[in-house]
Amino acid sequence: MPRYLAAALAAALALNALPVAAREQMADAGQEATEGLDDESEQEGPPAVIEIDPSMLAMPAIAFEPTPEIEAGYDKYFYFHRDGISFEEAYADIKECDALASGMSYYADASSAIASATAQYGVLAGGIGGAIGSAIADAITGSAMRREMRRINLRNCMGFKEYKRYGLSRDLWKAFNFEEGMGRKREAVRERALQLQALVATGPVPRTQELGL
Repeated sequence: MPRYLAAALAAALALNALPVAAREQMADAGQEATEGLDDESEQEGPPAVIEIDPSMLAMPAIAFEPTPEIEAGYDKYFYFHRDGISFEEAYADIKECDALASGMSYYADASSAIASATAQYGVLAGGIGGAIGSAIADAITGSAMRREMRRINLRNCMGFKEYKRYGLSRDLWKAFNFEEGMGRKREAVRERALQLQALVATGPVPRTQELGL
């Protein structure tokens, strides 16, 4: 049997030998990490400067009925609002905080990713191979950590600018937000989301409870 086929077979058998819970967590992490991946690509260069007319934007829906399950996700799914601020000011603030949050995202190197997988799932997962092991580990830990760091940085920046944070259901959040764990969204996708976030930030005062920073 050719060596490359033997190596592939060994890697597949090694993955299959992992505990069921570990394999399920890998699958869940991989699905979350690749959600919306078709919108991700290498940076396409600076976007064209255009005038934004907020009257041409459709206000996203933010009304929903809270449930314990939805409330448990408020650390991930939220939006910002500030009274007495213009769309242009909100858009500038959100752009600045997005740039800060994206630039400070945590990127683990391959060795730390493999070490993390080894600690969680045992020597087998860490020893599958450099490329396979680091990819799995990054899908489990690295991507999730980068998304979490971006959320924390964004909350800190917007809180410093005196915006208030409010919870949202996941489905409504996805309509005007994005996550970047394994790549950067296309600029057109990012711009549309940031514009809608600014529109919400200057919209009607939310009736739900403020979450704090």
